[in-house]
Amino acid sequence: MKKYSVGCLIFLSVLAKGQIVSVPESDLHASERLLQDFISYDSLYVKKRSEAAIKAKILAKKVFELEAKGYNTSCVHQILYEAGSLLYSSADFALINKRLNELEAAISNPEAQTSIGVKDSADDSYGRCYNEWFLKVVASYNQLEKTAGDNPAPHPLPRFLDRINTPEKLENYLTSISVSDIRKTGVDNDREYNEMHATLLEMIIKGSPQNYTVDSTFKKSLLNMLFNKLRNPVTGWWGESYIRNGHIEFVDNLSTTFHTISYLKGKVPDMDKVIATLFVVKNVPYPVGWLWKNEYWNHNNMDVVTLFKYGWHQVNDQQQNEMSYEIDKMLQWCLTVSLQPDGSFKAIPEDSSIEEAQYYGISFLARIGYFDKSQRFWTNKEFPESVTIKEKLISYVKQHKNTGGSGGDYYKGALEALGFNDSK
Repeated sequence: MKKYSVGCLIFLSVLAKGQIVSVPESDLHASERLLQDFISYDSLYVKKRSEAAIKAKILAKKVFELEAKGYNTSCVHQILYEAGSLLYSSADFALINKRLNELEAAISNPEAQTSIGVKDSADDSYGRCYNEWFLKVVASYNQLEKTAGDNPAPHPLPRFLDRINTPEKLENYLTSISVSDIRKTGVDNDREYNEMHATLLEMIIKGSPQNYTVDSTFKKSLLNMLFNKLRNPVTGWWGESYIRNGHIEFVDNLSTTFHTISYLKGKVPDMDKVIATLFVVKNVPYPVGWLWKNEYWNHNNMDVVTLFKYGWHQVNDQQQNEMSYEIDKMLQWCLTVSLQPDGSFKAIPEDSSIEEAQYYGISFLARIGYFDKSQRFWTNKEFPESVTIKEKLISYVKQHKNTGGSGGDYYKGALEALGFNDSK
């Protein structure tokens, strides 16, 4: 049985909307049940996945090395990300190994890599080194955001969203990917659902990155899905559902919940319930809990502190003290373990690129107000060393911004988080 900190035990008995919030069984055993689902689909799943994962790890190291040397690795990073996503979400090892072989070939000839910023004339999408449609949608959003300009004219939804461009199509699509039947299909839809959930919030609800003209019924349909069909009413979180033994189990997801609340700017009911759940699932393996392989990770830390910030005024003093305690622990880890002498952050394969590792480390620090006292919602502490660290971070990003493994978008976001005007 897992051991929870004293602080977490406080939240095991928190009353939210008349219900006691505790770790749902489906969250507590999410990882084991997911593995059993895949084994039920393919009895050799563990062996096949282990072999593919070894190769993926070796190739990922080579991709990061090329990025560190200054090569244009945006295309190989797209292949790597897709192969990695498939490793977590699919038992189709013929496809996984095909993508890994394509990655290996691309790595062997880095000078021949082409730009990912080329539009596909068939549907106006970007992400030419992806095969999966949903990843092309995400890449297209990022590219449009990069080129939108300061005062864009109104635009209709782009053609790459044609398959979901009505309320009926959208609802059918989200319903189909919000539930996985791995024992039947060999596919976990969680990654696709999370990525599309976030991107659709940006494009349809916020009208970003361009001023998309969307029928009001379309927005209402998406919001209705989010709050009345796709949300866990017990925990207040969002995530994926799984068909098991003739019934459906909901598994909460930290990343999906972060995206929803962040993009809606915290205008979400039951934030007290969201925060109570956030504490009780802390030590549950990701994608439910905070830790990656029992260790902090700047990406998850950024998600957690963002939820803390939006929920700060929805909880009592004791709970705020617990938040402050946890943020301070994350900060000390970030500065003493993750941050490196050259101004970079220690990257792991799950960061997808050195560029993204840099973005998440900087974003974590920026969101807790480490550089800006006015954003320091959780403490009255002063951080005099932050000035020197900020300069070091800016210097590192400026030196590497043209060699970003994700095309430079994350480096741009990192500089913005640091309050640095790159046009100077």
